[in-house]
Amino acid sequence: MSNPLNLIFTCHGIVSGFTALQTLLFTQTTGFLFNQTLDTTSLLCIQFYGATLACLAVISLLSRNMPNMLPCKRATACGFIVYHGIMTLILIQNRNEVIMHKNASLLLSIFHGLQAFILYAWYTATASQVKAFLKENKK
Repeated sequence: MSNPLNLIFTCHGIVSGFTALQTLLFTQTTGFLFNQTLDTTSLLCIQFYGATLACLAVISLLSRNMPNMLPCKRATACGFIVYHGIMTLILIQNRNEVIMHKNASLLLSIFHGLQAFILYAWYTATASQVKAFLKENKK
């Protein structure tokens, strides 16, 4: 039976995958986030970001059914926490710049902050499973 906490990885994979598809295939549709017309360099950077999101989506979806005590799954969660934490800080620091609409920057920083918090909560909630697994294997 699958652990309900694995839903976090499934949701992360779906949202990242959808956003990756949008930024890779329909790059021009991301223009509503920005205050300026996107030039070729901006579009290329958005596509690079889409490639990064596609990687995160694949990692999330592949690790969702792994047992929570596996070091690789916990390391994946740590990587996601760092990624979302950095994205939150970047978006908050640049909220008053003319690059993005202020509301878009605020909403994206809240979204990434919530993702980091949810993944941290998962990491903390599954720590007892790791302790139980290690204790059981010592016997």
